[in-house]
Amino acid sequence: MKKISLLFVLTICMLVHNTTSANVVAYLTSAAFNVPGKVPYYETHLSVIGNSVKFIRNANGKYQGTVDIAISFSQNGELKNAQKYSLNSPEINDTLQGFPNFIDQQRYTLPNGLYDVEISIADKNLPLSAPMITKMPINIRFPDEVISVSDIELLESYTKSVTSGPLTKSGYDLLPYVSTYYPENISKLRFYTEIYNAKKIIGEGQKILISYFIENYETKVKLSEYGAFSKQVPNDVNIILAEFNIEELPTGNYNLVLEVRDKDNMLHAEQKCFIQRKNKSLQLSVEDLKTLDISKTFTGNYKSRDTLMEYLRCLRPIASASEIDFMENQLKERDVTLMQQFLFVFWKSRYPDNAELSWLNYYKEVLKVNKEFGTYGLKGYDTDRGRVYLQYGTPDQRAMSEHEPSAYPYEIWEYYTLTDKKQIFTNPNNKQSSKKFVFYNPDLVTNKYRLIHSNAKGEIYNTSWNLLLHKRDTQTNDMDADKTPDHFGGQSKDNFNNPR
Repeated sequence: MKKISLLFVLTICMLVHNTTSANVVAYLTSAAFNVPGKVPYYETHLSVIGNSVKFIRNANGKYQGTVDIAISFSQNGELKNAQKYSLNSPEINDTLQGFPNFIDQQRYTLPNGLYDVEISIADKNLPLSAPMITKMPINIRFPDEVISVSDIELLESYTKSVTSGPLTKSGYDLLPYVSTYYPENISKLRFYTEIYNAKKIIGEGQKILISYFIENYETKVKLSEYGAFSKQVPNDVNIILAEFNIEELPTGNYNLVLEVRDKDNMLHAEQKCFIQRKNKSLQLSVEDLKTLDISKTFTGNYKSRDTLMEYLRCLRPIASASEIDFMENQLKERDVTLMQQFLFVFWKSRYPDNAELSWLNYYKEVLKVNKEFGTYGLKGYDTDRGRVYLQYGTPDQRAMSEHEPSAYPYEIWEYYTLTDKKQIFTNPNNKQSSKKFVFYNPDLVTNKYRLIHSNAKGEIYNTSWNLLLHKRDTQTNDMDADKTPDHFGGQSKDNFNNPR
């Protein structure tokens, strides 16, 4: 298996200055794309901060800023491509109304290879100011003999294109997001990527699985709340245009990851894009907690360090991503007082009138889950069935089958009305109707049933779930298959349609 190493999306953040500064404030992202049968191209997206340049009256009697841009691409000292141009801001009538930012996009054809890039940006209306010059190496590599992936282009928005223009790709007008930093006022992470040579390498009539997710930059741990996939027929160019809701993504450094696999789950190509998130609304402050006097609260009665750690661990099925991150990163010191404070705030924020009773009722359910769903070396709340039970409550219907011919032991749960306890604080009115969960136990030994399919939002969705149940004697490598032959005594389809 050969991994494809391509140019990551690059961000240049120039220091912010006022309008009298010699330096322009600009943000630049860039991405490399291939054109099958033709020469690849390198695309730049530039955003100039309006209040960092000088606005003067133009021939129309209005105020306008202008920057001079020069970019060059060299190999071993030899110039391969270059351009010089001026970029004008929008016109304004009055400088007191503020200075608008302005953006630019350019494309440069460049064959595969290593290049030295030099970019110069200067304020045209301040001729004596020194230009801002940035140099960097880039590697454009789209080999013909393997599947390859373009850079991940982060987007501010996208719409179906009516006519083709400079922002158009694959029938969409893509407005680039010229940064890798996402402040708390931005709730969506949108992106576009192209996959090349899939039809040539995988073959016609096959399928490719394109998965994309967010992972922790330091630990490379995948965030379960931020993942999706797309099954596609291989083409010369396959595209992914998608978005994640990042309202609850905590402050931190992350990678946006895209993987391309074949029907045998072999990884053919991978691409990553670094992003930063700032989310003050979801930050839990240790200092704020330390100011809380819990001596007269119900959590002040819990003195055992081990007991408190267990209490916090069992909250994971109903805790938000930021709360889990806080527990795992800020409570490593096992500070008893801090754990008492956190446990109190967790329940008080959700149920201000009956925090203690709510906690005691929840913990009764935890004990029940541990007894019924726990298995060797794993507490019940850490299993899939335990997590679903605690997160969504008791199912209205629960079909269980342990000895069905040709099928692994399985369970199908149905909720007439589903309420997600993870969102009960941020979105108390969240409800879904008629949702089902399918669990199975392929090892036949432990009590560790795995969730393989659900039609609930944010859960794993797999149209081939019935095929997995019957893999004991029905083997296939067709990842698009979602039907199984009828088996003697088989009831899984009926149990799914009518759990009882």
